[in-house]
Amino acid sequence: MINVRIEEKPEFTVSGTKVWISGQDNELFGRFWQECNENGTTDTLKKASTDPMENVTQSRIMGISRVEEDPDNRAFDFYIASESENVEGFEVFQIKAGKWAIFTGDGKDAMALIRAEMEAFMNWLPNSDYIHDFRPELEVYPETEDVYVEFWLPIKEKE
Repeated sequence: MINVRIEEKPEFTVSGTKVWISGQDNELFGRFWQECNENGTTDTLKKASTDPMENVTQSRIMGISRVEEDPDNRAFDFYIASESENVEGFEVFQIKAGKWAIFTGDGKDAMALIRAEMEAFMNWLPNSDYIHDFRPELEVYPETEDVYVEFWLPIKEKE
């Protein structure tokens, strides 16, 4: 079962590396994660992360889909990043403060994230009092025992 909660979060800083996602090819995400795991990028970002119990996402690593210019355009820069500032060799940017619908994945595999995203876009968002806000979407890997992945959908109330 996929659970959702609404939370207001402050602005936070991330450092990361990116790849261009040119459409709905979900395999590109997996290949990029694999590459970053193999070449040490993921470990470097995790080590540079602020303490997960004190940061906004409670994680050491996350995926960031930079869709804030146009959430309907599914071609965008995808980052593997951590909450950290000025990590040498990595791009640094701000995730703006705002409201998030946070969907907790229902498993410990890559499909848990996809199921959470599908729930967000196909069922929850169209039937909610919210629309997609112009901020990035996040895949977050909390440092907790009971949660493997969360999908953070930036939202704002319908006018």
